[in-house]
Amino acid sequence: MVHVRRLTPDDARVLREIRLRALTETPENFGSLAAVERAKPDDEWRDWLRDRAWFAAFDDEDVAVALVCGWPAEREWLVFSMWVAPQARGRGVAVRLMDAVREAAEEAGAEAIGLHVFEGNDRARRVYERLGFVHTGESEVIAGKGRRNRMRLALTRE
Repeated sequence: MVHVRRLTPDDARVLREIRLRALTETPENFGSLAAVERAKPDDEWRDWLRDRAWFAAFDDEDVAVALVCGWPAEREWLVFSMWVAPQARGRGVAVRLMDAVREAAEEAGAEAIGLHVFEGNDRARRVYERLGFVHTGESEVIAGKGRRNRMRLALTRE
């Protein structure tokens, strides 16, 4: 069983641990580098938890197995980071994390959620498409990483 919860500034160590694991295990899927983030002081990790909506999924042993960040930016939130550990993939964890981001974004009054996905990361792209994200046609090249394409999900208001 996997449970998802929003991280708080008290979870800085958890955020650091899983973020560095993601950057180390799948560096090709992120715009940042593990070495750069490993050097960040504890205060910076706590600030990330104050400024952004980080959600983590934990397994039965309370080990963090996935992480996603929704970054409030005006009326459109940005999914800044998404990672699921190999042992948790294919179990709906990514969908549950994105549901948590969507709920937080809707509660904050956002109109959309945007994200970038690197070319070649087809598994992630397919998950985002199943969730309703569409390609915007925008892309950018990240030096040493490749091209990433922008996707967007319009949020409905009730």
